[in-house]
Amino acid sequence: MAGPGTRMCSFTVSRVAAVAVALMVATSAPFVFACEGAGACVGARPLAMGGAFIAVADDSSAVYWNPAGLAGLAQRQLGLTSTLNNRDAFNYDEFLAYAGPGPAAGCGTGLGFVVEHVGSLEGSEAYRASRWLVYSVACSVSRDLALGANLRYETHARRLPGSGLVLGSRWGMDLALLYRASPELSLGLLLQDSGLSPIRWGDGREETVRVNVRPGIAYRPDPTTIIAVDLYDLGALASGPPEEASGTFAVRAGVERRVSGRLAARLGYYGIGPGVGAITCGAGWRENAWQVDYAYLGAGTTPGHPGLGGTHQIGVTFKF
Repeated sequence: MAGPGTRMCSFTVSRVAAVAVALMVATSAPFVFACEGAGACVGARPLAMGGAFIAVADDSSAVYWNPAGLAGLAQRQLGLTSTLNNRDAFNYDEFLAYAGPGPAAGCGTGLGFVVEHVGSLEGSEAYRASRWLVYSVACSVSRDLALGANLRYETHARRLPGSGLVLGSRWGMDLALLYRASPELSLGLLLQDSGLSPIRWGDGREETVRVNVRPGIAYRPDPTTIIAVDLYDLGALASGPPEEASGTFAVRAGVERRVSGRLAARLGYYGIGPGVGAITCGAGWRENAWQVDYAYLGAGTTPGHPGLGGTHQIGVTFKF
């Protein structure tokens, strides 16, 4: 991150608006938010680490995990992750992200596009889908602390069994911070869905999306190793009804070990709920400006629970 003399970012509003409008036009088809089936977050590298990435956030996937991490990027990056199987059961299909340094020292910006669905659009069974367009910004406010935010436009679609397809949309906002307490230790916090509006459905109904409090910690015992732990939906323990808390709060943990200058190995535990989770693993390979990441998202650690369904993901990142 930049030093104490970091200047606050100033952004060219017309340029941002032009990009946002173009992407919204390109993504104006129906979208959906995950429902039944295997569900996780995005990015092959973070998911191979068990979805423990809030306090890591050191690549383009920070657009989703913790936009404050964009303040520390030294290069522009373009990344794409795709789900290879279980696409009607595993909610996230594609995640496209651009990120890089901002127009001022110690700042970063990013754009993201997320496609997800569960169920088949054909037929009359239950179906939900969404597409998110994300604009991210981050600034270092001191040598060790960065703040970030996402502005998100989402389009949604849903169909209950035996009924017709209903469309909806909403604006969302995330707030985040990343604090590097030392070269070895970092702390992160993502307040996902801090606002701005409910999902407004075409049938007149509104669906509130509450804040998801997601803290994380990452420890680097040496330059080749990252050990990370995240808490998912911490607020459910304090404010949600017992049945809701038991279904959403989860602990996620993972490790990344750089075996060589090109190869990294990853292992994680992706908590889905209290006592329920899935083992994840994967690897990454660097070749000049390119990086390829693979993630395997396993079955449930609890007998009879599908976990993440034995899903395979591949990600490709180009740095320039």
